[in-house]
Amino acid sequence: MRTLTIIVSLMCMALSVSAAKADRRVAFVVGNGAYKNVAQLPNPPIDAKAMASTLRNVGFEVIEGSNLTRDQMTEKLLDFGRKAQGSDIAVFYYAGHGIAVSGTNYLLPIDADIKSEMDVKLGAAINVDLTLDQTMGDAKVKLVFLDACRDNPFAAKIKSNSATRSVNVGSGLAEMKSGEGTLIAFATGPGQTALDGQEGNNSPFTRALIDNITKPGVEIQQAMTSVRAQVNEETHKGQLPWGHTNLIGAVYLNQAPTTQVANAAPTATAAP
Repeated sequence: MRTLTIIVSLMCMALSVSAAKADRRVAFVVGNGAYKNVAQLPNPPIDAKAMASTLRNVGFEVIEGSNLTRDQMTEKLLDFGRKAQGSDIAVFYYAGHGIAVSGTNYLLPIDADIKSEMDVKLGAAINVDLTLDQTMGDAKVKLVFLDACRDNPFAAKIKSNSATRSVNVGSGLAEMKSGEGTLIAFATGPGQTALDGQEGNNSPFTRALIDNITKPGVEIQQAMTSVRAQVNEETHKGQLPWGHTNLIGAVYLNQAPTTQVANAAPTATAAP
């Protein structure tokens, strides 16, 4: 009986290794905090480092960076886009300042110096929609985590320099819709702001992601339900993560061995 147990365990391990090799996973993980022209954020680099480690532990190749300028972010994104082509799962994680202008979301490099809407749209910030489309467009499963819903540090400047016409500048990030095979998760609801957390620690949203998304045998949408509950409780109902999903199958970042044996195949996504 003991021999049979050992054989079954070895089969589970072999199937797990085989699935991991076949299941190509790539992640972009960046945390920006050392801003040059606005108040700094102490925790995003810490958040990014922890998230990168979490994803590497479940088989992701991680393109990682902290405190990146516009040119450095572009370089990392180009690398990510090349490696994410045709991947089974692509993850995009960003922590730091983000802004919404006229309903479009932008991520801020640490050298951003934004005085007007024109600065935003002509390249001082990173257009989220365009970036995701160009880097993750043909990945089978696309998971996007944006811990960037802090107060817009450039809102007053943009508004004061747009006196001739109305410009909608949000305090948080704007709502986004996900395409097929995509899950998008925000630290808080559209137009709202999220907490950065205690200095030297992870933000409530990133801590909840790390605690839940790679639990063995937990499907990603089930994990995100736990993320929302954890953040809501930790912030005493002051912050509730929000998201949109168009996943068309079950997605596991850390599949349980028993499920691997049953399917005997890579499972970035399974038929519903």
